[in-house]
Amino acid sequence: MEGLTLGDKIEREADRLLAQIARSDSMLVAAKAGARAEGFVLGLEAGRVLNAETIEKMYVIFEAATEARLKELAGA
Repeated sequence: MEGLTLGDKIEREADRLLAQIARSDSMLVAAKAGARAEGFVLGLEAGRVLNAETIEKMYVIFEAATEARLKELAGA
């Protein structure tokens, strides 16, 4: 979550979710981890915890991480 200003708890959770995506050992697990991360951001958005720009960046980061991991697993 480089370049984003997040509170400590939010940053820890975001990092944990990114790690889950990165260490997924199957496409199903990666897709679930990506969906969990998207739900996390959706909750932050619904609660108006962060500004719209930060929310959008978080969506992009999680989506890119999920897509990259799925591509890696598809090639394995």
